[in-house]
Amino acid sequence: MRARIIIYTILIFIFVTTQVTFLNFIEIFGVRPNLIIILIVSISLLEGRNQGGTVGFFAGLCLDAVIGVALGYHALIGMLLGISLGNINKRFFKENIFVMGICTFISTILFESAIILVSYILGLRMNYIESLKEVILPEAAINTILGVIIFLLIVRVSRKFISMDVKNKY
Repeated sequence: MRARIIIYTILIFIFVTTQVTFLNFIEIFGVRPNLIIILIVSISLLEGRNQGGTVGFFAGLCLDAVIGVALGYHALIGMLLGISLGNINKRFFKENIFVMGICTFISTILFESAIILVSYILGLRMNYIESLKEVILPEAAINTILGVIIFLLIVRVSRKFISMDVKNKY
C-alpha cells in the first residue's frame, strides 16, 4: 500500500508540474491536452473508486493551488470524476485500451463542461456551444490519443509496484 501512495504522489506531482509548465507552450489544433483528466481516468479504471476519487481530489487540489483559482474548484470535480469512473472499474476489464479511450473522451467533455458551468455560476459568461466546438471536443480527441499512451505506461508501472507490494507483504 505504501508503494502505491508514493507512486500516486509522484504521478500527481509530475502530471501537475507538466500541465502548468511544459504544456503551456504546446498546442495541438489550438488546444492543450489535460494530463490531470488522463491521470484520474487511468487510476480510477485500474484501482477503483476510492483511489480514483483520492487521486482526483489531490490532483485537482494541487492544480487549484498552482493555478490560483478558487481552492477546491478542480478538486471537487476531479474527485467526483474519479469516484464515477471507479464504479465502472468492476464492470469492465481494467486494462482495456478501448474502454480507456472512451472514458477519457467522455470524461474530458464532462470535466470541461463542469468547469464552464461553475465559471458561469461564478459570473463568467461563456458561450457553451462555441466552447464545445472549438475547445472541448478537440481537447477530448487529443486527450484520448495521449491518454491511451499514458495509460499503457501507468499499467506497466502499476504491475511492477503491485508485485512489489505482494513481495513486501510477507
